[in-house]
Amino acid sequence: MSTLVIGAGLAGLAAARRLARHGEEVVVLEAQPYVGGRTRTMRDRLCHGQPADLGASFIDIGQDKLLQYCADLGVAITPQFALFPTDPDGRLTAASPLRETLVVDGRRLDDDERDQIADEVRAALDAVPPSPTETVQAWAARVGLSPTARRMFCRQTGYNPVHEASQIPMSTFEPPHVGRVCWMMADGTDSLAQEMTAGLDIRLEQPVRLVRRGRGGLVVETDTDRFTARDVVVATPVTPTLRIGFAPVLPEWKVNALLSTPMAQGGKVIGQYAAGAELTRRLGRSAMSDGPISLIWARPLGPQDTVVVLGLLADRGDGVLRDEARALDALDRLVASATGRRPERLAGLVQDWTQEQYAGGVVSTLMGDFPRLPSLLAQSVGPVHFAGEHTAEMWATGMDGALRSGERAADEVLQRRRVRQPLVAATS
Repeated sequence: MSTLVIGAGLAGLAAARRLARHGEEVVVLEAQPYVGGRTRTMRDRLCHGQPADLGASFIDIGQDKLLQYCADLGVAITPQFALFPTDPDGRLTAASPLRETLVVDGRRLDDDERDQIADEVRAALDAVPPSPTETVQAWAARVGLSPTARRMFCRQTGYNPVHEASQIPMSTFEPPHVGRVCWMMADGTDSLAQEMTAGLDIRLEQPVRLVRRGRGGLVVETDTDRFTARDVVVATPVTPTLRIGFAPVLPEWKVNALLSTPMAQGGKVIGQYAAGAELTRRLGRSAMSDGPISLIWARPLGPQDTVVVLGLLADRGDGVLRDEARALDALDRLVASATGRRPERLAGLVQDWTQEQYAGGVVSTLMGDFPRLPSLLAQSVGPVHFAGEHTAEMWATGMDGALRSGERAADEVLQRRRVRQPLVAATS
């Protein structure tokens, strides 16, 4: 074959599709028994076959590549919505998420309490603009936010989810990159990946162990098979990439870039509830909490007045993420606090991406050194090319960035083909 792609997430599928359209013989190797990577959706755990997105959920305004893929492949998306309101002057700032439903110490704050916190943060942002590299916790301390405002402002770091506010730069939140206008895929996030597989040769349950360069090209070994190719696109997350053996060894700058990009540790807790219309009316689109679940939001109403509520749950070492009963109980209590109504849960599940060996976490956490670090992560090493949300210069760590990175890696392969084309002598 001419090119082998490692990983059937959005980045790998985008690379394979582009290469195949240009006549490359492409094989995609995927370690898991399913495609889509961290866009995985479960459809057999909730009533009425409603989708439960275990990983990525949102399409944000400006993510034109992702929207274009959905349009081209006929993937339906939900009506647009705002994840949280703007500030009173119409701007979207790092204070805007604090204008949604806030639950502190198990109690929903009333509107005046909530707005007082948001106004305090907004005033501090205007008076003392943060340095992009200053951490969220350092800025909150420097400007002297009140204890509750500081506590809830720092909880925004759970959106990835990442819970260590002392490690996250303010550039992640100010100005905000997401939330003003959003969509979700109507039938679950992995519906895009499913559509992208058409016409591709994808080999599932083929974890790659070794990529070895020889005189005749590249040899790629899995647990059961050996493949040869002229080029390889590595489209796996950071942690699984570090587990692949490379011969010769990757250069020091590449390994250091990978080691400098940790994976956010956490997962999702998902509940399906009765009386969905009433719960949604009381909840609004989303709610933020200082408890174990940082953020919850609701999908559109489903059959028989049901609603699916999704929550981000960081791995704080307290055991909640690994205890489904505790996690679902925490979700029930947060929904009850946010809505003022005891919910009737019909079904639920918890996804711990920290424990997925071929994921290693939720998203790659680009904590600083941007854009130099993504550039290093993206740079090829001879015939070995790299893709994935962590390598994207635009919309890094998101689905849109993953698609862009796959296309970019495919273009690198195609450029190598053009460079290697023999020159044809001109004839008179």
